[in-house]
Amino acid sequence: MAVDKIPGMGRRSGRAFWPGLLGIFALFIILHWNNYNVPLERDEGEYAYAAQLLKHGMAPYENSFLQKPPMIVYTYALADLIAPDTFWFPRIIAAIFMAGATVLLGMIARREFGVTVALTAMWLMTPLVLLPGIENFTANTEMFLVLPLMATIWVYVRSRRRPARSMNWFWAGLFAAVTLLYKYTAFPILAFVFAVWTFEEWRSEGKIRATAVRWVCGALGGLVASLAILVFFLVRDGGRHFWECTITFNRYYSYSGYSGLISAWFRLKSFTAAWWIIFLLLPFAWLIKRRPRIWFWGGIFLASCVSTAGSLFGHYYILAMPFAAMLAAVGVNNLAILSKRRAQWPRALALRVLTGVVLVFLCLPDASSMLCSKEQFADEKLRAWGPFLESKTFAERLAQLSSPNDPVYVAGSEPQILYYAHRFSPTRFIIAYPLMIPTPLALGYQREIIRDLQQRPPPFIVAARTPTSWMLEEKTPKLFPDYLQDLLGKEYEAVGAYVYDVQGGHWQEPFLAGPNSRASLILFRRKHR
Repeated sequence: MAVDKIPGMGRRSGRAFWPGLLGIFALFIILHWNNYNVPLERDEGEYAYAAQLLKHGMAPYENSFLQKPPMIVYTYALADLIAPDTFWFPRIIAAIFMAGATVLLGMIARREFGVTVALTAMWLMTPLVLLPGIENFTANTEMFLVLPLMATIWVYVRSRRRPARSMNWFWAGLFAAVTLLYKYTAFPILAFVFAVWTFEEWRSEGKIRATAVRWVCGALGGLVASLAILVFFLVRDGGRHFWECTITFNRYYSYSGYSGLISAWFRLKSFTAAWWIIFLLLPFAWLIKRRPRIWFWGGIFLASCVSTAGSLFGHYYILAMPFAAMLAAVGVNNLAILSKRRAQWPRALALRVLTGVVLVFLCLPDASSMLCSKEQFADEKLRAWGPFLESKTFAERLAQLSSPNDPVYVAGSEPQILYYAHRFSPTRFIIAYPLMIPTPLALGYQREIIRDLQQRPPPFIVAARTPTSWMLEEKTPKLFPDYLQDLLGKEYEAVGAYVYDVQGGHWQEPFLAGPNSRASLILFRRKHR
């Protein structure tokens, strides 16, 4: 067993454990206090709208194009059930999930390396999951899936200290299925864990039949979880729309240019600039003190890096952070051992000083984001990426002008407006990306949305004017953009808009396009015929 056994450390570490947890909780609050209730961004709006559909008995995928598996929809639906119409409550659920994942990381680290590594790993994970600049304050899929992922790993680690039981594999399979049905990108991590687990059990028992029985139990756990999660969609249409959105489209999306070496290099530069101290610590996980299980954590960290697919988007890298925190925590503890040998420092004191220094350097790049007001944070993080700050005001006016039964088409990728306004789209394409990203499916999707708008003409159309809402590319088919421009020009009239001018951002009705004004969102109403 690779647990630290230093004379006198156990009791002192036990006394420090609860104050350490309180300190971690305080850091958790500091990192979230000014961003938990800022306006929704488009991914959150997409999930919230899908949950709104589910609440009314309508199926996502069939009625809203959603790239993610359904666990994120169920989670947002749970948040709405607990706190109806509280748009920021999914972020509270996400914080609770991440707190649970942090506790599980500590429990795993304690079993693998001892209580001192456990506390350090928990301290480090807390800021790491938010990324430089507190980028991941939103309730995205990775913020939720880390909990079932760590639960899977906990079942594996716990099973190593107990007689082999098939039920361990059943529960691990169940948690692994839940993880994948949040997002498929966790597959490399899970594959690594189960491959190592299989090899260890086969080596210890030498019986292929026993190993096969355990795999059957794991598959059964995964099947039970998968059926419970997917049954609604299987009953609706045999899972056809679910498969199309989350498998077929994502296969083409993975080649769309938002992942790869250039994106990975961009992210690596941002990480090394802000978190150079973590990269400095990682080699020390293998130096100074021999740790028999460190190879596993190095392997799972590499698997988590593969799971990011070199994405441009920061939230993909959350999956790597628990394992980076674990390796860095081992490095910190190894340095504390070295300081005890060379400088004759008490190991406990050296550990606390080193952990404190690492945390200071981790949080320094985020200091301005941690200390600014909620309004400043929202303006800095959201304004450049889309019309998120004004969406709620815009949606309130849309709700006043329309009736609950009026379908509303949002031309762009701003489904948070539909969620805020409690309106439904006449088409499943509540985001423009499937229409615009040049894949073999794009032209067919453009024809489909044209048919939707012709068969069910919406009384109101919201036109998003920000480029990030469209992702229009040179190779994008122009059939739908041309149709939409012609439709708005002939059959609709502008009612109002959210405008930025010398007076700042405000709702303008009627919309008067002046030389110094810029409209981010325009509301069009269908002309009477």
